Amino acid sequence: MIVTTGCSSLVGGKWAAKVNGDSILVKDYDARVADAQKIYESQGMKFDTDQGKQALPQIKSQILDRMIEGKLIAQEVKNQKLKLEDAKVKEQEDAIKKNMGDETKFQNTLKQQGMTEPELKNFLAVYEKVTADIKPVSDTEAKAYYDKNVPQYSQPESVTARHILVKTEDEAKAIIVQLQAGADFVKLAKEKSIEPGAKDSGGDLGTFTKGKMVPEFETAAFAQKVGTFSTVPVKTEFGYHVILVEAHTAAAAADFAKVKAQVTQDALNAAKDAKFQTYFDTMRKNAKIEYSKGYQPAS
Repeated sequence: MIVTTGCSSLVGGKWAAKVNGDSILVKDYDARVADAQKIYESQGMKFDTDQGKQALPQIKSQILDRMIEGKLIAQEVKNQKLKLEDAKVKEQEDAIKKNMGDETKFQNTLKQQGMTEPELKNFLAVYEKVTADIKPVSDTEAKAYYDKNVPQYSQPESVTARHILVKTEDEAKAIIVQLQAGADFVKLAKEKSIEPGAKDSGGDLGTFTKGKMVPEFETAAFAQKVGTFSTVPVKTEFGYHVILVEAHTAAAAADFAKVKAQVTQDALNAAKDAKFQTYFDTMRKNAKIEYSKGYQPAS
């Protein structure tokens, strides 16, 4: 669109999208995109790299989508004459803030998602209104939810181990010989391991679950008997390891009785989320959403 000098004031009023006739201005949208970019950059994202260039259109699209949702929810608050200072709304917002850690993290998360605090309050007010009639979950319903989501409440299989990392296979074999002759594993790790920090930790890796270590190391550690060290060096991209397995805990589902309170809460939240999602999807489907040229969502 060519803007002549006499019409330059129109740029400030140019819209990216309209929600039931209510405009989302380009300048407001650009400001939110800039805020989100700053947060992503502070987390290490570089928008001048190939990865960054690929991510940016996606981020922009998500932010416009969030702003459209914000308008829809704000219209709903107005139509239903909802009170934003409702105790339940405040309680929910306080819980979210507490979960985030502090006010700065809370504000940064909102910016990263393209949201404002008033929009969050609007959302919570509508959520409370829509889900108010969801009844507390019965014991039977809680048990059914638990059975359907057992992995969520399970303790995964884990190994507690130490290792000594060296550059060559011969060095690793020499260490195994010393260990077989009764040498102390921790002492050898402090003296011989090239892993940074081994001098202090004695090669301690703590407890880890599957998927946390490189595959060759993981396979060896999970297959080894508790209280034993490797009799054959384990080769990875880092060098050669001699592993000592100190503990191996099998995967175990949590006892329902012990997690019942958490399951009951989770099941209630899931029922509320499902009801709200259906409500919101219908509201969005019935809304008139228009996009300015260049702002249409990618199909």
